[in-house]
Amino acid sequence: MDDSTTILFGVPGLRVREVVRVPAGRTVHVVTDDPDAAACPACGVFSTVIRQRRTTRPRDLAYGPEPLAVRWHKRQFSCRESGCPRQAFTESIDQLPPGARVTGRLRRAAGASVAAGCSVAAAVRAQKVSWPIVHAAFVAHAEAGQAPPGPVRVLGIDETRRGRPTWVQDPVSGKWQMSERFETNFVDLAGDGGLLGQTAGRTKTAVVGWLDGLGQDWKDGVQIVAMDPCAAYRRAVTDALPNARIVADHFHVVRLGNQMVTDVRQRVIRETQGRRGRATDPIWASRRRLLRGRERPLTPQLHHHVEPASTTTPASNC
Repeated sequence: MDDSTTILFGVPGLRVREVVRVPAGRTVHVVTDDPDAAACPACGVFSTVIRQRRTTRPRDLAYGPEPLAVRWHKRQFSCRESGCPRQAFTESIDQLPPGARVTGRLRRAAGASVAAGCSVAAAVRAQKVSWPIVHAAFVAHAEAGQAPPGPVRVLGIDETRRGRPTWVQDPVSGKWQMSERFETNFVDLAGDGGLLGQTAGRTKTAVVGWLDGLGQDWKDGVQIVAMDPCAAYRRAVTDALPNARIVADHFHVVRLGNQMVTDVRQRVIRETQGRRGRATDPIWASRRRLLRGRERPLTPQLHHHVEPASTTTPASNC
């Protein structure tokens, strides 16, 4: 195969050997065309002793309407250096490091598509890779192009819980640990900065670490911090932003107030009726009306007649 096909394929470090048509589309067979791939990653000594040959199937970007499968024919070398801890190593390039099953340009394309507004699920269907790969590609894309946030006067802090827990292996100890399910979000509430950043966990250490990473000048510009009533967040803000005023987030204040109204209503029913509320109880039937804000009155079609409460259940206790 001539060099024009290799140029058209366009993966640095790989040379196209042949392209064949198969019932499912096309298959391109490539070999390594990087002299540094023969160097041992542990000691750096080049090897000429081929131990065995392998063929891998990395996924790559689509070419045209027909599927294109990649077959990489690699060599495994033996390292003959006496002091080297590795006995063998397989060829690898920057676009496909050891253990990679997806080319670097496919990862970058998936991350860029999510950054442009495409959902992770849609990118999975378009690129035909797994959800964790697309999500990790987007995280890498965001971290690479993330600029430091501008000055913020009112900072919002809140947590978000992710889906099911996953297990990850520590690269140093090799032990398996459950990944963090919570993330702390930092938002510019008074300006146009939007979501400023995220950090794993909802602990004091995580919040202080993120804030300290922005520098003292940035922290001095924060005047107000709005957050939910969380003791860990309060301790973190007190330490990292001692001059900022802490206020409770409006959503959480309303939620706590509604929960208190619900607790009182349930307690009154239990004390007066000796049981849980039923549909025939006036207090239970009006439970949602008690949680409505004054700016959202009942419309005429939703308003219904409710029997007055009994003398043993004063309305003021509801």
